[in-house]
Amino acid sequence: MELTSRDGNMVVDFYPVKDWNENTINNRILKVLSFRGDMQKKMLITRDEFYYQVREYVKDCKYNVTSEYMPAQFISNRSPLLSNGGN
Repeated sequence: MELTSRDGNMVVDFYPVKDWNENTINNRILKVLSFRGDMQKKMLITRDEFYYQVREYVKDCKYNVTSEYMPAQFISNRSPLLSNGGN
């Protein structure tokens, strides 16, 4: 899912994640923040955080939903993202 700020400078993408065996990691979502086309930060968040953040971006920050496409992204079990509470 892609959310874009009103001025178009900030984009937030959310993706489900899967391992190399195509198994979905059910309670994790990859969040990617981009500013003017440059990726700024990637993080894994819980599915509950995803629902809350989408609501906040759309309702409070007035971001637009610019795409509902959410292809699952591969994540290695060695990823530093997982060391921050993932899986």
